[in-house]
Amino acid sequence: MLLPPSRVHQAILALYNVENRFNRRLKYPYVLFMTEDELAAVSNEDKKKIDWITEGRAKFATVTKESWDIPSHLDKSLVQHSLESIGFSTGYRQMCRFYSGFFWRNPAIANYEWLWRLDTDIEFHCDIPYDPVQRLIDSNKLYGFIQISPDADFVQPSLASNASYFLSTHSHIIPPNANLGFVWSGQSGIKKALQGQASNPEWTRMCMYNNFEISHRSVWESEVYTKFFDYLEQEGGFFYERWSDSPVHSLGLAMSLRKDQVMQFTDMGYQHQGWGYECPQQLDRCTCLREGPAKGFHDNAERWFNATELQADSWGT
Repeated sequence: MLLPPSRVHQAILALYNVENRFNRRLKYPYVLFMTEDELAAVSNEDKKKIDWITEGRAKFATVTKESWDIPSHLDKSLVQHSLESIGFSTGYRQMCRFYSGFFWRNPAIANYEWLWRLDTDIEFHCDIPYDPVQRLIDSNKLYGFIQISPDADFVQPSLASNASYFLSTHSHIIPPNANLGFVWSGQSGIKKALQGQASNPEWTRMCMYNNFEISHRSVWESEVYTKFFDYLEQEGGFFYERWSDSPVHSLGLAMSLRKDQVMQFTDMGYQHQGWGYECPQQLDRCTCLREGPAKGFHDNAERWFNATELQADSWGT
């Protein structure tokens, strides 16, 4: 969990909810990431609350300067112009970059094989009587998500074209059964992406709602994802634009995983920041009602599982 000081009390409520819904039984540890200055500002009272709620299973860790500071090779005037024209704070962009390319590299979680992201402003409306990580393992999956939503392209106007260029120059390392149709529209979109000619019109904008995700670290340590992030990092779009970790993860997943390596969880009643969410029907272990943010909720998960299949001859186009 990335924990800004302004959200410590939100995090306390989130941790209490997570413990009550499932983790008091599973007893997974927590790692709470902050900068050194932020960590120094957390009161002993709040630390004691977190320690009590999690039964001593939470530890604080500092983000590395490499993973948090704006890279020195970037043009600061262009960064400032982007902040003024596109919006979204420096801290928000630092968060997107951290989750896109650095969270699994932090020494505090180096020994963990499976990584479960939690945000500060979340709520599970259902008890979870099983172990989601074990369910992924038993099903031979590498990634678990809750929902899929389209992301905005006006805040990241060149992300799709950069992803297409990367794909065209690294097609030799892309698995032939990768789920490219999730992020590129139809056979024509896939072909244009492989040729390095795709941009926003071909991009589906579909993204894993990754404020909840459970992943095996091999997903992020793969050659495809590592080189993809390194390429994006050099282009500077996390600060020149507002490239978000959600589409970056989703583009990387589509270039590296098969459809059957991913699992959706639909029975948790997971909600983020008060937004719309799925309230499972006919589950007596849920306390939500199908009204308000849960009324008429629509998920786009079928866009992953029913994505256009890549034709064999597309690789030669």
